Amino acid sequence: MEFIAAFAVTLLVLCLMAAALHFGRSPTYRPSRQDIQRLLQGVLEGSTTREQWDLFVGLPIHHDPELEAIRHRCVALQEGDDDLPAAGEGLDGYLFDRAGRERLTAIVADLKQLIAREPVYRKF
Repeated sequence: MEFIAAFAVTLLVLCLMAAALHFGRSPTYRPSRQDIQRLLQGVLEGSTTREQWDLFVGLPIHHDPELEAIRHRCVALQEGDDDLPAAGEGLDGYLFDRAGRERLTAIVADLKQLIAREPVYRKF
């Protein structure tokens, strides 16, 4: 009798696990252009956290090649490249120093132009 009870509980747990894996979605990172604009504005204003920034810089954006190019520019800002050194650490809640935020302002301006050229879709 104990064997049947243990078997039933184990079978129930395995069935629930299989159902969760079958019907569940895998987590994805698909930010919109407006989400990234808000994130970059937060960096300029000092309200974006280091964790949010690291998530954006650390994960590739496969669904939007133009947004991926913006992310690459932000990686170059953080880590430096052949032309410019890495941006310095900021003070008082800012992620970057003034020179880094000025370079980020140019990236935000390009992102705003990208958003302005984005086609508008309406569902009727």
